[in-house]
This record gives sequence, C-alpha cells and structure tokens, in this order.
Amino acid sequence: MKWQNSPKDLTLSESDVHVWLVNLDAIALLSEILSADERSRADRFKFDQHRQRFIAGRGFLRSLLARYLHTDPECLEFHYGSYGKPFLKESAIQFNLAHSQHLALYAVTRDRAIGIDIEQVRVVEQLEGLVQRFFLPSEARTIQAQPDLFFQYWTCKEAFLKATGTGLSKLKDLEIDRACLKTIPVEARSQNWKLQELSINDQFAGAIVIEQDCLELNLSYFLGQI
Repeated sequence: MKWQNSPKDLTLSESDVHVWLVNLDAIALLSEILSADERSRADRFKFDQHRQRFIAGRGFLRSLLARYLHTDPECLEFHYGSYGKPFLKESAIQFNLAHSQHLALYAVTRDRAIGIDIEQVRVVEQLEGLVQRFFLPSEARTIQAQPDLFFQYWTCKEAFLKATGTGLSKLKDLEIDRACLKTIPVEARSQNWKLQELSINDQFAGAIVIEQDCLELNLSYFLGQI
C-alpha cells in the first residue's frame, strides 16, 4: 500500500474504499464548522492539546464528508449508534474514524459497513491480564511469544467491532490469526468481511475491516489535508 496526496475531486464507486491518514497537530482549528454539541464536548477536555486534537479531528471529518457530498461541512448532522459510532441518516456514504495521539485514520465508502482503528505502539502495563481477558487462547499464545504483536491484534479486533457496531464484550467471539479472520461472532456471519492491516510507521498499528460482497474492493490511501 502507498499513501498518496489527496485528489482534487472525490468520487466513490460502489467498490471504492478511501482511507485517510491525518496528522491532527498539523491541521488548523476548525471549531467554526462544529456543531454546538461537538463544541461542548471539546470544552470538556482538561488539556488544551486534547481539546485541539478533538476539534481538528471532527473538523476534518466534516470537511472530508462535505467534499464527498458536495455540501457545507456545518450542514452535516451526525447520529450515533448504541456504541457511539457516528453515521449520517439517509446517505449512501458510510464512514468510520479513529485516532491515537496526534494521528487519525478515516475510512469512507458506499453502502457497506466499515470500521477502522489505530493505536500507538507502546509498552503495555499488565499485558498478561489484558491478553487473558480479551483474547482467545490461540491468540494469547502468539502474543505472549511476540508481545510486539499485541497492537496489531488489538487494532484488527477493534476495527471489526466498529464495523459491526458491537462492544468489547464480543472480543472473545472473534479470533484473529495474523490479520486473518478465523472466527467471527454469530450475528455477523451472514456477511463477508475483509480485514487488512494498515502500514503507518513503526510507532503506530492500524487496521480496517470492510463488509465485502461479490465486488472486488478498490482501496485507496490518502494523506489528509484541508
């Protein structure tokens, strides 16, 4: 996979999936296009850096989706699923987002469920307890032998849960084997799913999960900029 600069015009065919990588610290504040609820959420952050990253992240999301929908960013109205996943009512555009520290990932497609996740690779305190709580024995053995794989496995699982709109209680119903879906929760078995790890850099792990039908998916990777 290769990250490329943003195209001037954004269009999505039925098989297209666009993945965006964004440095939140490099984006000018976009608070003027946020909703009152989003501004209220931003004000609740204790630290200014976290507040600015939230504003940049939501502002970029609005600006990005507005480009696909040919509308004004401030006109978009987000709704939220039971686990907090945002969506647009009565729109073919499906999207998901995730952030860790200063980096954010956005995924945009049409008429198919999608989930994305990113995590900064770091030393995990109480790794053994987390592995036992959230991973199956086969996964735990792999991670215990190679602890640096923890975040690869975690982002793969988290991306799937975000695509299906379920919570952490389903983590042990989902089995991952090096970026392959081996076992998935019963309620998600009526669909086919594509899982792919995302190459970001040595300090971050990322993954995307996409509902896949008979069409061959066409994934593109862009560096985000307003």
